[in-house]
Amino acid sequence: MTTFYFVTQDSDCIWDDGEGCDLPDLMSAIAQAKNILAEMAADGIPQKHGERLVVEIAGSDKLPIVRLALLMEISYPAIQEEGGDHSQ
Repeated sequence: MTTFYFVTQDSDCIWDDGEGCDLPDLMSAIAQAKNILAEMAADGIPQKHGERLVVEIAGSDKLPIVRLALLMEISYPAIQEEGGDHSQ
């Protein structure tokens, strides 16, 4: 078992639970991070273009290993065809 740490971030704050989670391997940690990200999205998805929900996985040394993000991208294909990028 390896200890992994999860740090979450949304448009308002960054939260580090400070408590590690013992998991068999990195793939298990990624699966856990996906579940955390899904729970965050259930509480509310990003509202503005470029906003994101992030879960960062750190190893037992607390150095980041993997980052998963859910990004809000709003585009206007009809306007872009007329010229210019009008993303919000």
